[in-house]
Formats: sequence, structure tokens, C-alpha cells
Amino acid sequence: MQHIGIIGAGLSGLATAKTFLRAGYRVTIIEKAAAIGGVWEKSRSYHGVATQTTRDEYAFSDFPMPKDYPLWPSGEQVQLYLHAYAEHFGVLPNIRFNTAVSWLRREDHAWLADVTDLPSGQTDTLTFDFVAVCTGTFSTPSIPDFPGADTFKGKILHSSQVAGPDILKNKRVAVVGFAKSATDVATLAADNATECHLLFRKAQWKVPRYFGNLINMRYLLFSRFSEAFFNAPRKTAFQKFLHSAGKPMVWMQWRGLELLLKKQFNLKACNMLPSHKIEDQISCSLGVAPVGFYEKVKSGAIRAQQTKIARIDGDTIHLANGSTIQADLLVCGTGFRQTLHFLDEQDRKHIIGEKGHFRLFRNIVHPNVPNLGFVGYNSSLFTTLTSEVAAHWLLRYAQGSLRLPAPEQIRDDMAYMDNWRKTGRPIAGEFSGTCVAPFNFMHLDQLMRDMGLRTTATRWIPYEFFKPINPKDYRILLGDSPKEIPRSRTAVRPADAIA
Repeated sequence: MQHIGIIGAGLSGLATAKTFLRAGYRVTIIEKAAAIGGVWEKSRSYHGVATQTTRDEYAFSDFPMPKDYPLWPSGEQVQLYLHAYAEHFGVLPNIRFNTAVSWLRREDHAWLADVTDLPSGQTDTLTFDFVAVCTGTFSTPSIPDFPGADTFKGKILHSSQVAGPDILKNKRVAVVGFAKSATDVATLAADNATECHLLFRKAQWKVPRYFGNLINMRYLLFSRFSEAFFNAPRKTAFQKFLHSAGKPMVWMQWRGLELLLKKQFNLKACNMLPSHKIEDQISCSLGVAPVGFYEKVKSGAIRAQQTKIARIDGDTIHLANGSTIQADLLVCGTGFRQTLHFLDEQDRKHIIGEKGHFRLFRNIVHPNVPNLGFVGYNSSLFTTLTSEVAAHWLLRYAQGSLRLPAPEQIRDDMAYMDNWRKTGRPIAGEFSGTCVAPFNFMHLDQLMRDMGLRTTATRWIPYEFFKPINPKDYRILLGDSPKEIPRSRTAVRPADAIA
């Protein structure tokens, strides 16, 4: 197995390329944009976007972010960091930019990819022994089909298209949604537009960068201890205790956190008090509150309404609550759709269920689709790290050196996780089931054990249990990449064996 195809040059694609290159493989990365970065690439980033996690958590294990970066780096800084990473590890020469994959199919134990050079329109077919799909869960912007949208006199944009404040200036702006991008854009519009409206169906919990203006969020959200308070699909001994005899402690933990957020953000005064429990929401969609967002809502700079758009008529937006607003610009912070439009239909049916949920073992492979893997479809609260570890897992999978369960156990595990997402924790189905948060450590530990590696950097259990995640630990745990495979060797196709 010599030629590895990687689709996407975002952070997951770069980590995967670096991992396979260091193991001696020939790698070709196909990227439809003109630059690396994926969701952080400038043409896809809205103005003012920044990381949700801190500089040290949002970094690869062997390539820390510059110390002069702020604690929450901007999108532009993340883009520069990813470019430096790709340059440092020799990934850049292997990327074909401005190239799109139209069809990926299997023939004679190989993968054929029909690709198109976007500037020239020239087509080509590439042959790979193994393919890693790294297009991520934020590849296709989702804009609702509003009744009467064709009559709108202004512009309808996705939040990722808000490239700068000039787009908002002297405009009556309406923003739809309550996720990170929607509240970020609304906060920006409040300072630049003539009017700013925020329309949302359901108020969601948001967290501050500093709880109580004192404690960095990582200490309350990014440790094994904090993860134990969630009702996991598979529990450790401590988790079994917490969710049985220790239930009162779990209840007090979450109600105390809600009380803190209600007070810190003044949620009642903003009329944005969520109706659901915070523990039922925390996942990849957990948003960090933009600085000044709730203050702007309370002051009226952001005119927020819990409703939805009924129809559009010219520059008038009719709302389901019976009121109307006038707008020149409608911005949809309504997320992304996860699709595999380029994958052959037969294989796509194995991987994506009827309701659009991905069915992947460890969120990486499907036993019926050989020599194909996914990196970045295990989104977490620190995706750089979970993608990096997944890339190492996929390398060993391609080499046939993982400690995997028997084929029937793999299928049972996939069925169990699919059912748990539907019945045990419905929020786990968001992003088409590609989010592993808040069970970040559980997922990482599974991958590390499959690789026969330790799960903690030290033997001091109390320290490992309470300290926040530290990607640098995994530089020690992952060690050196596997040695180069001789070119003459025919690698085992583990997926064929599983199937």
C-alpha cells in the first residue's frame, strides 16, 4: 500500500498527511480551495471568528501555537499556524489546490478519484491504494429555504460569508440562529449595522471564557473529572458510582453551574433562559458567549426574538409570532450539512444511514468499505488533538497493526453506539453523529488502547483525573511514527479481513 489519497487540507487533512508521510507513504492531498485551513481558510471564515478553546488546547501535540498568540487565537492566526505546521512537516508540496473530487469509487482493490482542476476545468482520474476523507463536518453551508426568499430585496448570506464589518454597515441586519456563528455575527452587527435583529427558535446555554470572571473554562470542562459527570455510553467505576449512589452530587453540580450562568449572563433579563438542562446540551455545539453579547441583548442593541421566519415579502420578514421586521441583509447562522456527494452510492449507503447519520467504527472506518477512513469526523472540544490521534489510528489500521475486536463485536459496537445516540443522548446525534464530545477522553482512550498505547502521560492518577487536557502529553504517548514500510511490501488490507 503506497499511494495515499487525502481529501481536504483542513487541520484533519494536514495531520493525516503528516502522519502518513512520516511513515514513508506517497501522499496526495486534494483541496478544492486555494489555500489550506478548511473552515479556517480566509474565504470561509467570518470576520472576528476565534477559537472556542484556548491556544494550548487547540494545538497539535508536537507543534505548539506561538506563545505570543492570545489565549483565544483569531481565525487568521489559526490559519497562519496551520500553514506553519504544513510547511514544517513538508506537507505543502503534496497538495493539489483548486481541485475538486467529483467521484470516488472502488475498482480492482484500488480507489479511483475523478478530479477537476477548477480554474481550467481539466479533469483527471487518480488512483489510490488507500483514501482518507478529511472534508470535515463544516464543509457545506446550510441555508434554510424560507418561503418567499426569491422576493427578498436584499441579500441572504450564510454566516461564513460575512467577511468583514463593511458588509453590515448602514444595513438593517437580521441574523437567524443561536449557535456560535449567529451570536458572533449579531454581536458584530450591533456595532456596525443600523439595526440588528436576532431570530432564534430555542435559547441555548453558552459558557464564558472565565466562569465567575475568575476560572478559565478549561478547568471546569476539559478534564476527566468533569467528563465523568455526563451519562456516558460506557462507564468507568467512578462514573457508575456517580450515576447511581452519587446522583445527588451530579444534580447539584449541574444546577450550580446553571445558577452561575444565569447570574453571570443575566439570562432572565435578556429573556434567554434555556428550558433544557445544561448537561443535555453540552457537546460540539456548546458555544462560548461572544464578549458583550448578552449586554447588547439587554440594552436592545441586539433585538432578540424567540421565533422563526414564516415568510419573506420584499424587504419585510414576517415572523411566526405575528410581528414583522424590515431587513436589507439576512444572515443565516444555521450551521452546515455533512455530505459525501463524491462517494460512490453503494459505499455511501453503508456509511450514511437513512436519517443522515454517519455509521463508523470509532468514528473513523466502516468494516464494509475497505481501505477508506475518515479523520475529523470525530469532532470534539479540541478537534486538533482528536483528529491527530485518529490519524495515527488510521495509519496503523492501514498497516494492519491495530488491536481491534472481532468483526461481529465491531458491528455490535456500531449498532450499540447508533442506538445510544438515538435513545440515550439525543444531542449526540448532532453533526450527523460525528461529535464525540463531551466524551473526549473516552474516545481518545479507546483509540490509544486500540493502538496498544498508554492513555495517560503519568502514573499519578489524581493528577491525570483533575488536570485539563494537554495535547503535549500525546506527543509522549504517541511516540515516534511507525517505521517506513518497504516499498516492495504488500500491506494487509484490514478492512477486507473485517468484512
